[in-house]
Amino acid sequence: MQKIVGIIAISGAVLFSAIAGAPSQSDKRILGVEQEKFVSNSSQEDQTQGLFVVENFYSSGKIRSYQDFIESEKIVVYPEDKVKVFPEPELGIGFRAQITRALAVRVIDGKRESLYRTFSTRVTDLLQEKKIELGDKDMIDPALNSQLVKGIVIKIIRVSEVEVKQNQKIDFEVIYEDDASLDKGLTQIKRAGEKGAKELTYLVRREDGEEVSRELKKTEIVKKSVAKIILRGTREVIYGVGKATWFGAPAMSAAHNSLARGTMVEVTNLDNGKKVVVKIIGGGILSNAIIDLSPDAFSQLAPLSNGVIKVKVAKP
Repeated sequence: MQKIVGIIAISGAVLFSAIAGAPSQSDKRILGVEQEKFVSNSSQEDQTQGLFVVENFYSSGKIRSYQDFIESEKIVVYPEDKVKVFPEPELGIGFRAQITRALAVRVIDGKRESLYRTFSTRVTDLLQEKKIELGDKDMIDPALNSQLVKGIVIKIIRVSEVEVKQNQKIDFEVIYEDDASLDKGLTQIKRAGEKGAKELTYLVRREDGEEVSRELKKTEIVKKSVAKIILRGTREVIYGVGKATWFGAPAMSAAHNSLARGTMVEVTNLDNGKKVVVKIIGGGILSNAIIDLSPDAFSQLAPLSNGVIKVKVAKP
């Protein structure tokens, strides 16, 4: 009976050596934990050459569970990886665990980054597999039909275009109307103004949530503005008619016995119609003149040699 068991054990070892590719002494591999990595050269080599890595791990007959083996050797296996084990570990004659690694693909989707593992060979296939949907205006790089390669990074820019409405006030116009019933220099509000409103419609484009452009598509007047009307007095205010003289006063100034210091007045030569505007700097006129002008102001109305002229003093 012991001979029969020995024959079975030897036969199993021979079978594993023949099928699993038992390690030879020449390349220094032994049954146990040594691993071999190489690039797959499958029948799809034209599309996937160098894309998926195949790793072979060998176990002795002491371990009779694939799960125990990868845990004891701290072998990381991802859910997407493909694993083949032969022969059955329960036979106790050793086995080979062949792991074909799924390709790691980094996807930056908007502001979120994810790492996917896949056996897809094109970008579009990966998106379908991982249920990543693109909007009509979304942008992707590389293009959908691009082949996946090692180290590839897929960048998706999420694009949205929405209409945004914005209200804006419309300033009212100010209209002045002359009114002969009001003294010159006086104003009076005839009608108060009211601001209007308009609605602006923009087409706003956002990429990954950030606004990149804003285009005005439509403007609609919601409320018309109402112009403000101001009455402006034109009735002449005459301070007096009489004689004007001149004295050595500062430029464009004059003396007047009744008008307050700082008052601006318009002086008109009644003989030739010439006008000048001066500032009252005080009084103190001792003659019968109603205003005493500075030399430069007087000379704009008549030659200084005239000495005295007939004028009208009024509000500018």
